[in-house]
Amino acid sequence: MAAIDSRGERPRQGPLLLAMVTLAFMGQMILNPVIAPLSRAMGLQEWHVGATISCAAVALMLASPFWGRRAQRVGVRRVLVVAMSIALCALVAFAAVAWVGTRGLVAGPALIIGMLLTRGVIYGGAIAAVTPTAQVHLVAHSATESDRVKAIGALGAMQGLASILGSVLGGVLAALGGLMFPVTVMPVVMLAGIVLLLARFRPQPIESLIPEPRRVSFADRRVLPFLVAGFALFLGLSAATSVLGFAVQDRFGIGDGGQVAGITAALQFTMSMVMMLTQGGLVRRLDWGPRRLLRVGFLVALGGAVSVALHAGLGVMFAGCALMGFGLGLAMPGYTAGPTGVVADDEQGGLAGVINATNGLTFAIGPVLFTALYGVDADMPFLGIAALFGLGAMFAFVHPRLRG
Repeated sequence: MAAIDSRGERPRQGPLLLAMVTLAFMGQMILNPVIAPLSRAMGLQEWHVGATISCAAVALMLASPFWGRRAQRVGVRRVLVVAMSIALCALVAFAAVAWVGTRGLVAGPALIIGMLLTRGVIYGGAIAAVTPTAQVHLVAHSATESDRVKAIGALGAMQGLASILGSVLGGVLAALGGLMFPVTVMPVVMLAGIVLLLARFRPQPIESLIPEPRRVSFADRRVLPFLVAGFALFLGLSAATSVLGFAVQDRFGIGDGGQVAGITAALQFTMSMVMMLTQGGLVRRLDWGPRRLLRVGFLVALGGAVSVALHAGLGVMFAGCALMGFGLGLAMPGYTAGPTGVVADDEQGGLAGVINATNGLTFAIGPVLFTALYGVDADMPFLGIAALFGLGAMFAFVHPRLRG
């Protein structure tokens, strides 16, 4: 990161902000290992969980542009404190809903609505602030394109780390104290992030705020090519994480649900770990521009998707997931950092919002679409993922804004 940014401020708080982002997303990821058994303990059906996740993704998509611009108008610290406090209240309310649900005190539509509102709409809309607000701060304190790529790569790596740590912690807590234990810890982790923010993160000087940040449209010709590429990247990622478990069970004829879950978790862990190390380590050392990262990343991810599509054994599936993680880890910082160089300073918040909204949209439609494709033919989702990455690579090599 640059020693001094364009406003003359020293970016001393970047690592602190990244630590806070890690805590914020850990508070979300702790739920992942227990959401399926918890929903059944509450008497809910599988589609209720899917609906909750989709509601959160839609809320994130709708709220992200607002939070991005708000961060430039009132300051990063203020936006994060407000948004994370709302997320904290939503997690506490969700824990209460889960508690009454698992004890049979509330059931039926009231329980479903409670889950959709707390963990879906309210939490999704609040957590939408974290990534675009952090991006606004990091981009403002990066003097060159190379600095922006490295900073955004670090942000992606911290989100990956939160996913890994949260999933592991959630499983350990559930094993130690039952399904409700990780649910009650989630708000505590979020609270730790808020305390860190209030205690250590300094407010921005008033003169650095932008009274009227400009909106950035999804159809803006300067950024649309990057959004199209990012949509393909994240749709492929959401699809892969949604159907891997089905493929493990069906391809290898495994009847034990626990064994299927263990292998699936190991595959997703492999992909996430490689993605995190690539974004946080290799991208910083390569010093490539965003367009080159995007092109090479798509090609590597394509190789991984083809490997997973092959019925060539579990070892090849692990190698394919690692390749996909490597390719996505290269391409994602390129996709996110690329358009930051083509918009003005007062558009960075709006840009961060539409990028985060695009990512959220893929997780709203990807799981539903690709699990439906799996129901038609077990090979279709994996061929679809390969097609997404292949078309994305062609687009990145051909489109003038991504080629040069």
